[in-house]
Amino acid sequence: MDNLAYANKKIITGMITVAVSALLLGLSVGYLLTHTILEKTVLNEMLDEGYVLTTDATATAEDIALGKTAYSNGELLNGTTVVFDTSGATATSNVILQGKTAYVNGELIIGTLPQISGRTISPTGDPLTFNGGGYLSSDLIVKGDNNLLPKNIKKGVMIFNVVGSYDGK
Repeated sequence: MDNLAYANKKIITGMITVAVSALLLGLSVGYLLTHTILEKTVLNEMLDEGYVLTTDATATAEDIALGKTAYSNGELLNGTTVVFDTSGATATSNVILQGKTAYVNGELIIGTLPQISGRTISPTGDPLTFNGGGYLSSDLIVKGDNNLLPKNIKKGVMIFNVVGSYDGK
């Protein structure tokens, strides 16, 4: 092969190499450029439509109410926390039994209402007073008397709401 043919062959090979390299480089740069532009464009359109990125979210299933869902860090979470609305509660500590607790308007209340044991009361001539302000935890019994009958009480006399009929004859 003469020098001219050899040189032409080398030139053609070089041109083909440059053309293929340029084509590959152009495709690579074009792909990267197109991918970057499309990614940013699509992301911006999604954000404009109300989509939210959750890659920086820190919520856990325990932070979400039972029956509700949320996305955190790209993962759908099902809530596990039981939430009670106590905003309509009206109890105060003095109507909750001493030592018991309740939530009122989201605040823990500890009861102060004392517990009063029941007792048996025997009537006397003097009034008996039992202080209120407590919870009667068992029966309060007022003793009766089988002889508290009108025929055993002097006529016109009232004893414990029983009016006597005995005329003393």
